[in-house]
Amino acid sequence: MVTKKEKLYEDLLRLRVVSFDDIVERARSIIDAAPRRGYVYRKYVRRLVDEGRLLRVRKGLYLVLSPLETPEDHVADKLLIASKVRDEYYLGFHTALEYYGCAHSLYNQAYVCVKRVDRFDPFQYGRFSFNPVFVDDAEFEVEDKQYRGHILRVSSKERTFLDCLDRVQYAGGWEECLKSLEGLGDLNFQKLVNLLLKREKEILFRRAGYVLELLKNQSPFYEHLNDHLLNRIAETVSETPRYMVDGEKGRLNDRWNLYVPDDFEEKLRGI
Repeated sequence: MVTKKEKLYEDLLRLRVVSFDDIVERARSIIDAAPRRGYVYRKYVRRLVDEGRLLRVRKGLYLVLSPLETPEDHVADKLLIASKVRDEYYLGFHTALEYYGCAHSLYNQAYVCVKRVDRFDPFQYGRFSFNPVFVDDAEFEVEDKQYRGHILRVSSKERTFLDCLDRVQYAGGWEECLKSLEGLGDLNFQKLVNLLLKREKEILFRRAGYVLELLKNQSPFYEHLNDHLLNRIAETVSETPRYMVDGEKGRLNDRWNLYVPDDFEEKLRGI
């Protein structure tokens, strides 16, 4: 006879990564009651952890091992863990670039974008680190994506492009950012420009215009970018020069009224 603990384990196994809330929710249908959280932990969670079938990532978050896995040979999935840290979130910046398959490098960090009310302390699991990035809006241009039988919330390609240029430190710095955006295909350029103009952040207008123009001449994913859209961005640029990289001098790009470091374009070429 299959015990309730075994039924719960088999149910959790399909999820691979579970929060304690997930476990309580699934325990309700198996126990045929509304179990107390403390009871679920003592009766099921603690026993499954002791048996090596649940691995604790952090308080309230667990990995579910298959019968053939051991804690030593289990390979954790960074994106699945990141998707379970908070209910209201999205995977953004370099983590979104990794999801879209265009990140120039694979990082051990995961950026989980949340509003400040949903903040969490950064934590480490194995070689991976999980870090909050505070955002004002965790819903706009966030899409549900299928991933290994799960749903991940990921910033749209257009929002990812703009977010990375706006807060480049979360995209790996300028060289990693440019090389990654170079491979970000299937962008809706009309949508991208519309989103940009809603940002009302002039330095971002200039950065986006300059980088789009640069990529138009470098990447096949951008070669069909309409000049009319670049002109729309250029119309927003004021007469006061700004710096592409804070504090770094360089030549003045007349179209974008932007001081660009002399070696900036070489970052894309990897020189």
